[in-house]
Amino acid sequence: MPMKPRKDSLTIIKDHWDQMPVPVEKIAAEIGLGPVYEAMPEGISGAIRRKPDGDYEIVVNSLQGVQRQRFTIAHEIGHYIYHRDLLGRGTGDTLAFRAEGTRYPNPHIGPREEREANAVAANMLMPTHHIKALKAEGVTDPSAMAKRLGVSTPAMRIKLGLPPYPDLFG
Repeated sequence: MPMKPRKDSLTIIKDHWDQMPVPVEKIAAEIGLGPVYEAMPEGISGAIRRKPDGDYEIVVNSLQGVQRQRFTIAHEIGHYIYHRDLLGRGTGDTLAFRAEGTRYPNPHIGPREEREANAVAANMLMPTHHIKALKAEGVTDPSAMAKRLGVSTPAMRIKLGLPPYPDLFG
């Protein structure tokens, strides 16, 4: 069962949730998680790791694009909020946001926890109230919405209940 969210972390998120795009890097910094940017091997997006003082920090692959980095930060915040009791020394995430095969493998972080962290990231970066506000402005194209929210078009399409890529033959 995931750990109960820390109110202070959620309060920090809510304090910035009305900004578009949601300033996920600032949120991580205010929670005390960094982030730190490092060149990482291909296929590794980021990790959350325990520092020598016992606190955690988010490490983000500096070689990836800003949209991927933003999602990674939000995803790792999700792990921090809900799975801190399972983290141990930390967990790394591949492009598919799985911990196995990374520098920080963690047998306690499985597919369910990764889905939960992905849901936190999607909801943090693409909150329903922003989507409604964009639609009210007449912005309905997923690519335009993605640009305004600082996310990838496939992520925006998934959030809208569409396939990640448009049907070229439909």
